[in-house]
Amino acid sequence: MDQPLRGLIVCLPDASLDDYIGAVEVLVQEGFSALALPASAEAFGDVAAIFGARITVGASRVALPQQIHAAADAGARFILADDTGSAIADAAAERGLPCYLPAMTPTEVRAVLEMPVAGALIFPADVVGHAMAARFQQLGLSDRVVPLGGIGAYAAGEWSKAGAPAVCVDTALLGDALTGGSLSSLRDRCGSFRSVEQRMLESKSTA
Repeated sequence: MDQPLRGLIVCLPDASLDDYIGAVEVLVQEGFSALALPASAEAFGDVAAIFGARITVGASRVALPQQIHAAADAGARFILADDTGSAIADAAAERGLPCYLPAMTPTEVRAVLEMPVAGALIFPADVVGHAMAARFQQLGLSDRVVPLGGIGAYAAGEWSKAGAPAVCVDTALLGDALTGGSLSSLRDRCGSFRSVEQRMLESKSTA
């Protein structure tokens, strides 16, 4: 199985290949090491083929086992699922891909971790808030959770401080970069997020 996720994972929305190319090129140049595209994205295979040698590409919004197999065939290296069914976990394990199933509460996280998965995907993280990270830490669960949804640079840092091995970032970083917005503005926003990621990786390497 590929290694579990570390650092920041940039989660992209569905978009055209042209929009992906410009935004992903900026993300790669700015030093991000992993991104996720919706498994249903028409351009998934093209993005993985173009950028897969320079950045780790995963599949998000996965709801069906067959999407895992299709994404794996296209070059996906990890799975962020929308469904908690054991069939999703089993399909990912079959393909040797780290898989994260959705959860919100400690009880749900524990249920997810009973399956053959790399961790629990806390979604939507902006609903539970980064204060929940400390609660997961108190319960000894924080090292197996990855938050996703509306997370800014500060909140990403707080999740990391509580022990989350990786944090998914989306709209706060991307803005309108994939809908015709300024790629220069995207590049500017990358700075604060990359600073957080560097601190995350440094703290994990010395832990």
